[in-house]
Amino acid sequence: MIVYFRKEGRALGEVTKFLVYNARKRQKGGDSAATYFHRTECVAGVQDMRFQELMPDVLHWLGIRKIDNLLSMSDMKYNAIANSGIKIKNRVSIPSELIPEDAQVEMEAKKAAGYFTDDKILSQKGLKKIRGRKLEK
Repeated sequence: MIVYFRKEGRALGEVTKFLVYNARKRQKGGDSAATYFHRTECVAGVQDMRFQELMPDVLHWLGIRKIDNLLSMSDMKYNAIANSGIKIKNRVSIPSELIPEDAQVEMEAKKAAGYFTDDKILSQKGLKKIRGRKLEK
């Protein structure tokens, strides 16, 4: 069974998400993994608005008592599931080859911020090299 929890833009909402993306593209130096969360905090006031504590309820409702393979970078999601009594046997990293080029800024920023990964974590200097598409005028 596959269960997918759809959460958009760290629960910031569509308008705020677009304001953040726009600010990231327009900031001095352009969009980079090094400033990913800083720009979100400037616009939204927080890095992430998700509240995961109730999320495992649907898993319990479905009768799930263990998860063989959890594919999620979110420690909030992992902790909510584990703390609700569901056993997680294996936590799986998102395979690097499946991450599109346009998602590199977000993914590298999240890895550096402590989100779950088996990959190497880039230094601040390395994060500055990860750039998003330039603003099209």
